[in-house]
Amino acid sequence: MDGQLWIWIVVAVVIIAVIVAVVVYGRRAKNAANRKRAADLREKARADALGAHERSAEAARAAADAARAESEAERLHREAADKQKAAERANEVSQDRLRRAEELDPDAGKRSDPDSAGSRRDRDDDGGRRERDDDRGDGEGRRDPRP
Repeated sequence: MDGQLWIWIVVAVVIIAVIVAVVVYGRRAKNAANRKRAADLREKARADALGAHERSAEAARAAADAARAESEAERLHREAADKQKAAERANEVSQDRLRRAEELDPDAGKRSDPDSAGSRRDRDDDGGRRERDDDRGDGEGRRDPRP
């Protein structure tokens, strides 16, 4: 029986060795697969980081474009306001010249002008016509160059 016992012991050791070999090989295969998956994940993470960096750069460019557009819009608003003021000043000058022309024209009261609300003349307290400094002229519509 001694021989049979030895055979059973050898068979048990071989079976145990095969089991250990399968477990070790399985762990190595699993570790290799995990390393490969980890490398793939790292590569994807790098690609994602690069994409995120590019999107961040695009966002910064868009923000700069928006700031530039806002600055341009503000400049255009200022320019429009300046032009509006210039137009209003030109209109005031035109209206002032028309009013002065009406004041100087001896026939102004005889016309029927629907735009004018009557001939408005500056008068002093006793009812006489008062000449304004800026209305002084030489009789032909030219102004006196003296201040």
